[in-house]
Amino acid sequence: MYIEGEITETQKQELDNLAREYANPENSYAPLQKQIDNIYTQIDRINAGIREIKGEEKPEEPTEEYPEYKQPTGAHDAYKIGDKITYKGKKYICKIDSCVWNPEEYPSAWEMVVEDE
Repeated sequence: MYIEGEITETQKQELDNLAREYANPENSYAPLQKQIDNIYTQIDRINAGIREIKGEEKPEEPTEEYPEYKQPTGAHDAYKIGDKITYKGKKYICKIDSCVWNPEEYPSAWEMVVEDE
C-alpha cells in the first residue's frame, strides 16, 4: 500500500510499529526454520563424513560468547531464543525464535545483559 502511494510514511511507520508490537513469533517461520535447521544439520553431518573419509579434522572456529550482531538475510540465519549478540557495545540475549530485528528495531525481542562490575 505504501509503495502504491495509498498510505503515508507516517501511516507506514505506525503499521510497522503495530506489527512489531503484536508480532507473535509462534506464528512466524518456525516450522520452516525447523526444516532449514534440519537441512543444515544434515549438511554438517555430510561434511563431517567427507572430512573423515579424507582423513581431515574439522577446522576449529573461534567462538565468541557474544559475537557482533549480523543482520539476518532470511529465516535460515535468523536468531533463535538464547542466541547471544553484541550490539553497539552492549550484550543481548534473544527472547524469540526467528528474530530478524536488531535490539533497536524490536527491543522486546532482546534482553540486555547487565554484567556485574
